[in-house]
Amino acid sequence: MAKPMLFIIGAPGSGKGTLCKKLHEEYGFTHLSVGDMMREHMSSANTNSEIVQCMQSGQLLPIEALAPILRAQIEYEREGSRVLLIDGFPRRLDQAEPVEALVGRPIMVLFFNCPEQVAMNRFLTRKLAGREKDDGEMFTKRFQEFDKLNPDIVEHYRKRGLLLEVDTSGETMTSFQMLKSALEKTSVWSLLTGMA
Repeated sequence: MAKPMLFIIGAPGSGKGTLCKKLHEEYGFTHLSVGDMMREHMSSANTNSEIVQCMQSGQLLPIEALAPILRAQIEYEREGSRVLLIDGFPRRLDQAEPVEALVGRPIMVLFFNCPEQVAMNRFLTRKLAGREKDDGEMFTKRFQEFDKLNPDIVEHYRKRGLLLEVDTSGETMTSFQMLKSALEKTSVWSLLTGMA
């Protein structure tokens, strides 16, 4: 049986990384951040210049560049994990099917829904390695892109019965409790926690 994967979607600053870290700490789920993975890949000597350019300008990567890297990392992580959290994927609907064909379909898609102002405040106060260029202009660009592309992704996974939407506008522990409460009501939760 394929090891379960959850895709995690949400605006920049919606709490994806923070809440995935909490799920890792509490349940042992493996957290794979697509953004972190691409930043790490970008720093390697053999990085495609197209990837570097997209990452530095805040643009979405073409699926042809993203898919093989994502597939290799997921296959590597599956060796030591039973449940994978894929944080920050998909960011466009046309990314979903090609990557699902390579690595399998998610058992669930978590949508962390957070108002723009709250997300922006978080985005501007985080200082992470490789994210020195995170500023108001970068946030606005990325949020507008998210706001334009995300509704199609949400609708796609909602129609397939895979979407779980969670309000992540509160403080970390409040949002985490809401996330856990929502997850515990799903039909797959006992499967996921039994496997972790």
